[in-house]
Parts: sequence; structure tokens; C-alpha cells
Amino acid sequence: MDKKNKISGLQVKALVITTVIGISILSLPSTIATILDNSGWVAIILGGLVTVPFIIMIDKTIELYPGKTSPQISREVLGPVISNLFLIIFLCYLILFLAYMHRSAAEVIKAYLLETTPTEVIIITMLLAISYMARGQIQDLARMALIIYPIIIGFVVFLILVNLPSMDYTNIYPLFNINFKAIPKGIWTIFFSFAGYELLYFFLPYVEDKEGALKYSLKAMLIVTLVYLIVFFVTLSQFGIHQLKREIWPGIAVTRVVDLPGLFLENLDGIVIAAWIMVIFGTVGPALYASGIVLAELFKTKTHELFILPLLPIVYIISLLPDNLFETYEKLGSILNYFALVSIVIMPTIVFIVAYMKKRREKA
Repeated sequence: MDKKNKISGLQVKALVITTVIGISILSLPSTIATILDNSGWVAIILGGLVTVPFIIMIDKTIELYPGKTSPQISREVLGPVISNLFLIIFLCYLILFLAYMHRSAAEVIKAYLLETTPTEVIIITMLLAISYMARGQIQDLARMALIIYPIIIGFVVFLILVNLPSMDYTNIYPLFNINFKAIPKGIWTIFFSFAGYELLYFFLPYVEDKEGALKYSLKAMLIVTLVYLIVFFVTLSQFGIHQLKREIWPGIAVTRVVDLPGLFLENLDGIVIAAWIMVIFGTVGPALYASGIVLAELFKTKTHELFILPLLPIVYIISLLPDNLFETYEKLGSILNYFALVSIVIMPTIVFIVAYMKKRREKA
């Protein structure tokens, strides 16, 4: 591991926030409202809490093997055969994640900004742009995250300010009419909106402040949870529960109903999309970088840069397999969720338990 390639705790927080918040911030309110109505906020909070033990396990695993990267730890803990199997599964998850994100982002951009531009052109442009960032080191990604992080906070503040005059707070009620039977389904659905924290495996080995790394990681997930809650309540108060369920991307649609007297800017949704595209870069950049790192470990090369460009055609082809947006969400999204379950829940748990047991035996 390159000792000069270090990042700060603040950069870790920015990386986690920008990696987790992506396409889901636009559709999350309607998705969770369909399941839990006005009490969707419960699933958002619980979904954020569910990630905490897995973040702690990732941090403790890295702590048990200081100075080693995630693939190196996996190989030492599980052995070469099982380790390679885990890395291949994780690689498949990352490729599906990248394909899903690029296709979804292209559909949003096409719907709101570039109506006559072919989807293929939008995806190719995004892939080429993001490949430049992914070929760099973790420091480069961290600096980019620090630029994107204020954009996310600015988006939330902007969303509140422009909607404040026209909000109908009665739409939020009843807050506590909770369908407890639907909560597990709500948590299952919302949990994948928090996907991205697993890339801490690739961030934490490079953190200068090892002791404060966990604190910054948990703060990042707290901010993500708050952002999701704010977007949910703003869209719910603006649309009401019935209209919110019918919106595909309420995070954007909410800006179209804004009517501020004397406002010198028109098409606020265009401004939101422009800012959101930057957020998408902060999400897919680390995922493409991590894919290169995994391949570098599998093929025993010194650098991950060799694999970034060859990955682009694979992501491109998979992203175009769905015929439309519905198939993207239902088919590609469903497959991605199963790979995510294995990659961000099951595998980190197995690696931590085995690593912890091995260290205890060594001490004994």
C-alpha cells in the first residue's frame, strides 16, 4: 500500500456521503411512500440504523490488519480460493451497480434535459468522463468528494427554501399511523438506498486518523439518513401521499411546482439535474475505482488503471439490456439487490467473524 496516498477523516466522510447518495435520492420518497404511506420516515431511520453494525464490522476488520488493503485482508483471512470467489462476486455486484446507475441516470437526463439525445450517447459520455477520475488514486477521489459534498448539502437547503412558501404541512399527517407489518418490506427496500458504505473497505486502509475513522463513517451515514428524511418530508408536504406515490422522481418533480414571485430563474428542475449529475459522478467514480482494484488483485498487477477502460464496454452493454425504465428498476434492480445482499451484508459479516476468530487464536 502506498504510504503517501493518505486521506483525512473529513475526506472519508465526504466519500461515504457522495458514494451512498445517488440515483435513489430522486425516487426514494415515492418508493417508500408506496409501502408505508406517511410513515415512510420510520423505514428511512431504521434503514440507516441497520447499516451501523456492518460499518463497525468493516472498521474493525481493517483495524485487525493495519497497513493492508481489503483484497489483501480477504486473501489472508479466507485463503486464495474463497477469497477469489468473494472478489468475483463483489466485482459482479460493482459492475451491476455501475450499469444500473448509468442507465437510471441516463433516463433522468433524457427525460429532463436532453430529450432528443440517444440514451447510448449519454451513457458513453458519462462512462468516459468517470473513467478519468477512476484511474486516479484514492486521494483524487477524496478531493472530488470534498467538492461534491457541499453540492449535496446545498441541494437540500435549496429544496427546503424554494418549497417553504408552498408547503402544506397537513399532508405529513398522520405521522404515527404505522403499518408494522409493512416495516420489514420498507427496511428491505430502503436498505439498498444506503448501499455504498461497503466501499469503506477501499477507503479506510488509507485514513490517517485510524482512531477517528469509525466516527467519521457513522457521521456520514447520519447525514445521509437526514438528507433522505428531509427529501421525503419536503416532497410529501408538497404533493400529498396520493400524488407522491404516482411520481417517478419526486426529488426533481417537486421543483416544478415551485412558484416564487420575482424569481429570475426558470426551469429549476434543470438546475437540480445539473447539480445532481455531479452527485452521480461522486457515486459511480469510487465504484469504478473499486472494480479496478478488485481486478488488479485477481490478476496480480501493480496498478488498477489497466482495467478501468476494459470495464467500460461491459458496463455499457449491461446498462442497455433493459428495454425501458421499468425493466431497469424491476429486472436489473432486482438482480442488483440480491448481489448487494451478498456483497454488503453476508460477505463483510463472514470476513469479520473469521478474521476476529483468527486473531483471538493467535493471541491465545
